[in-house]
Amino acid sequence: MKPGFLNLAFVALVIGLSGCATSYGAKTIVPSGYNYNTAIADSKDQQLLLNLVRLRYRDTVVFMNITSVTTQHQYSTGLSAENAIPFRRSGDGVSVITPSAAYSETPTISYAPVTGAEFATNLLSPISAETIVLLANSGWSIERLMTCCVERLGRLSNAPSASGPTPEVLPNNQEFRRLAKLLRRLQTKEQVFVEQVAARDADAPQTHLTINAPPGADCEELKRLLLTSSCQVQLKLVARGIVADGVLLAQTRTVLGTLYNLSHAVSVPEGHEADGLVTESVIEATGTESWSAFLGGQFQVKNSKAEPDGAFVKIQYRDHWFWIDDSDLESKTTFSLVLFLLSLQSAASEGATPLLTVSAGR
Repeated sequence: MKPGFLNLAFVALVIGLSGCATSYGAKTIVPSGYNYNTAIADSKDQQLLLNLVRLRYRDTVVFMNITSVTTQHQYSTGLSAENAIPFRRSGDGVSVITPSAAYSETPTISYAPVTGAEFATNLLSPISAETIVLLANSGWSIERLMTCCVERLGRLSNAPSASGPTPEVLPNNQEFRRLAKLLRRLQTKEQVFVEQVAARDADAPQTHLTINAPPGADCEELKRLLLTSSCQVQLKLVARGIVADGVLLAQTRTVLGTLYNLSHAVSVPEGHEADGLVTESVIEATGTESWSAFLGGQFQVKNSKAEPDGAFVKIQYRDHWFWIDDSDLESKTTFSLVLFLLSLQSAASEGATPLLTVSAGR
């Protein structure tokens, strides 16, 4: 083989490999971005589930935010030439050219703890009326919002004791659940609205849960549950603890109270109950035989010793697996609602400094 031809072939291969490397780099942008998107979503899901399980055990909750994700892509190409047959003169023998290429990716992930006065205030503050308005007007079920986020509707209580560590007695909220289910039926018929109404004697608009039930069975049930004489009812949506004489109120839970409320539906191993690691609530009323029933069947977390299959989200804690089944649409929907709720309440305080920056490269 002539030296001139060999040189030309060498240059052509180098150019070809360089072009392939450049093209390959561009093609990695979409799959790489998709993979990071999926990983971040999984991380948020696992963190929320972990904190719900921690609350069930009365352990400390910690929220971490991913503040930035950067990655470096490195590409290298090369060629090596050698003779396949020993030769005496430079013109003898056969030269073999071996191309090579390498690719590496080094991601760097920065975490920030969600701490400080702003975070504590947001976590301990009642869910705002504006948040309920945004969620209700975005298509979320009134029944789910009421069961999850509201402590009282008129005269009916949704167990304020459920807004803290698991109580010794399982509260009976059967009447409240019936009202919440009725509101959902009326909502699907566009007969229930969450709206802001300008008040003449107030600086800011007031938020009301407005019910316009037509004559019939739903109307009669509404009057029985709320002890009203009319099926056109307005409940003023207010924060927990506010009292107003002669006004029907819908009082919201705190954000932490909402998390506690859901944490009671985390099932735990029998041995943990026997060892006193969690509180086992005593059942006193028919119709509310479990915490899942208390939540209207809208949320449940399972547990097992072995890693589960078909889980929507799963975490390992205290040598056991806790998970939400991928086919449990009710629990998945409530779980997503809480994620939206945390975002709307600005649970991640601004100005938090990074705690940990991790290079995930090998």
